[in-house]
Amino acid sequence: MNKNKFVAIVFGALLLSSCVSSKVHNELLGKYSAVSEENNRLLLENQDYMLRNEEMDAKINRAASKMSELVADTARLFNELSRLQRNYDDLNKSYEFLLENNNTLLANNARESKALLEQLEEVQQSLTEKEAALKKERETLTELTTALQAREAKVKELEGLIARKDSINEAVKNSVSNALLGFTGKGLTVETKNGLVYVSMENSLLFKSGSWSVEARGKEALEQLAQVLSENPDIRISVEGHTDSDAFRGSGQVRDNWDLSVMRATSVVKILTDNKGVDPLRVTAAGRGEFLPLAPNDTADGKAKNRRIEIILTPNLSELFELVGSK
Repeated sequence: MNKNKFVAIVFGALLLSSCVSSKVHNELLGKYSAVSEENNRLLLENQDYMLRNEEMDAKINRAASKMSELVADTARLFNELSRLQRNYDDLNKSYEFLLENNNTLLANNARESKALLEQLEEVQQSLTEKEAALKKERETLTELTTALQAREAKVKELEGLIARKDSINEAVKNSVSNALLGFTGKGLTVETKNGLVYVSMENSLLFKSGSWSVEARGKEALEQLAQVLSENPDIRISVEGHTDSDAFRGSGQVRDNWDLSVMRATSVVKILTDNKGVDPLRVTAAGRGEFLPLAPNDTADGKAKNRRIEIILTPNLSELFELVGSK
């Protein structure tokens, strides 16, 4: 027996006062009224839940890809709500059928009415359980939304720190460029790459061939650079020596390009840190030999570009790392 017929039976039973006692009749009317009121209440609550669910869906659609599980849960919840809406629609159709066909319901007996009432009670219990499930899902979505908002705030904070770092880099680059303006185009360049400031000085400005002793002109440039760096104590400094591919054959402890690049890097570091210039704790010296060229070594110009000192300026990223590492 389908739901339409069952609901029709209930209404018939309520109208069949000649076959059912007044007490039973009133009881059935009361239950029917209660079921109708409960259904209306659930319809209103379901509309409210659907509106809230749509708002949550809109927020979740803006979330990061990591919230795919939340999106899947929301889709599942929407499908569940749709199924409940169809159930509500079926019940409404059953009620309408009951009202339109009350004359035919007079022939049904009280046993069928009781069976229908039991079925309606089961539906009511099912709807109550669904309401509890929807409430739980809503609480879960609220928690996830809160977590997502916290992540968004963290991302904004990270973006702010990165922007501040870039601003510091640009300011340092401008300060260095202004301080070394007289050496621009004479074997010295200042540029920003990968969030770092690179001061590149060709060996023609610093060293004679095969030597690691800094020439007077190069020492002047390094002293001016040291002045700028001493005014920016949060900048970490890495000095790298580079050579071309021509073999260096020295004597003593400096025998090859590796040794030569290291000696040249340490010579530059000593000038930067001399006379209370740059704090030595901020500086690292390294030799890269011929293994990180800027240009092919098959021309004189290419070799000249590869013979260089690179001073790499890195902002203090401890605050950024702490934020990334925090939960």
